Parts: sequence; C-alpha cells; structure tokens
Amino acid sequence: MSYLRFAMVRGMVSAIPAVMKKGEGLPRTQTDLLAHAVRELPLPSGGALVFAPVGDAAGVDLPETIRRCAPRRQATFAAGRMAALEALRKAGCQDVTVPGIGGDGLPDWPPGWLGSISHSDDAAAALVAPDGCARLLGLDLERIVTAETAMQIASEIMPEQPTGRSGLPLEHEVTRAFSAKEALYKALYPLTRQFRDFSAAHICWQKDAPGAPVRVMLTLTEDWGAGCVAGTVFEAIQRTAAGHVATILWR
Repeated sequence: MSYLRFAMVRGMVSAIPAVMKKGEGLPRTQTDLLAHAVRELPLPSGGALVFAPVGDAAGVDLPETIRRCAPRRQATFAAGRMAALEALRKAGCQDVTVPGIGGDGLPDWPPGWLGSISHSDDAAAALVAPDGCARLLGLDLERIVTAETAMQIASEIMPEQPTGRSGLPLEHEVTRAFSAKEALYKALYPLTRQFRDFSAAHICWQKDAPGAPVRVMLTLTEDWGAGCVAGTVFEAIQRTAAGHVATILWR
C-alpha cells in the first residue's frame, strides 16, 4: 500500500489536559471519560498517559510548518503537544517545554524520554516514559467508525482474516484492528523509519473476562528492521470510551 493510500484509509477512520484525580467524582467530559477508562492500563515504569480536548491553538507556540496548516490541524497539533507536555510533567520530567518537531516529523522528545502522540478530531492523547524503561512506545486514539465505513475498509485493515472473529460488532472490530496496527506502526517507526502495509502484521484477538481491557496480539509477517523480524509478537491493550478506541503498545 502506498503512503497516499494509507493516508486515505486513515482519513476514513476518523487546553487543560483532563487528568482524573482522586475525589473528583465521576468523569464528565469526553477526555475525562477516556482518562477514566484507561486509568488501570499497565504503563512502563515511570510512564504517564494524558488526554486533552481539541480546541483552538491560541496560547501554543506553533512551529512554522504547522502555522501554515488549516486551523483544524493547528488545533489537533496544539492539543497533542499540550497532552505531551502534561504527560512529561506528570512522569517527573523537569524543566520541560512543549515538544517541537524533530526528524521525519516526529515529536522532539527531551533527552532520555520516549513518547507517542495521537488525536482524533475531538481529543488528543500522549504517552511518555523514560527511555530506560521502554525501548518503544505506541499510542493510538481513534473515533469508532460507522458500520458502513467498516464494511468499506475491513479487507484493507485485516486482509489476513475474515471479520467476525473478535466477537465484536463490525465497527468496533475494524476500528480496534486499525488502532492496534496504527499503534504498532507508531511504536516501530522511530526505530525502523519504514512505512508498512496493514498486511505486515496479523491480528489475533484475545478473549478475556467481561469488562477487562481488550488484548490484541500482533505478529509481524515480514522483517521491519532494527531487530524486529518476521514472527515477532507484540501485545496491544485497548479500552473504549466516549465513542473512541484507545490503544497502547510498549516493550
């Protein structure tokens, strides 16, 4: 799949950070709901995961390349960077500023830190950890697609298997599969600097107790580079809330 086609498929799936604190009561906003849903997911030692609403970009010093973009792109970029800033602070990174843009368009994380940023049209999220506690991090946040869109893209997202094996509604299954593979790609790209098709990793759904986070096993079907050879298995963990799927993957 070409990068352009990947971007087209991705387009179809389509501030004060909301951090839940003890005693604040039930979550009320969309980002509160997301933060509440993932509060017990296992993170790397010293890591932090933060959500932020997408609003306007006022008050955020945007890079020149982003200032030339449409207002919506500016808003999602700003929300993602604010989530990243708060996640770094929450994880204990001192004297930190908003991460800029580094090589290959990746976030410019402080020395000694890894991170991943994701956003939908409505919410952004950032996952960070000290680089001594994880070799790779992948985070993805997706709004759950409609059943019609799921039918259109299912064969591209999951060419390795027919739909229905997860036991989930089609729109949830396809969104979860897309999000899991996106989180894997985002975790591996900083190491490999290579684009990959959706067929480059196969999904195996794990059946856990009702109410538990969904676990997705991803097996590489080809060598990705940087020691990530065909047959390597990664585990992604997912939660749904506020019409979104949130996926984390790290090791």
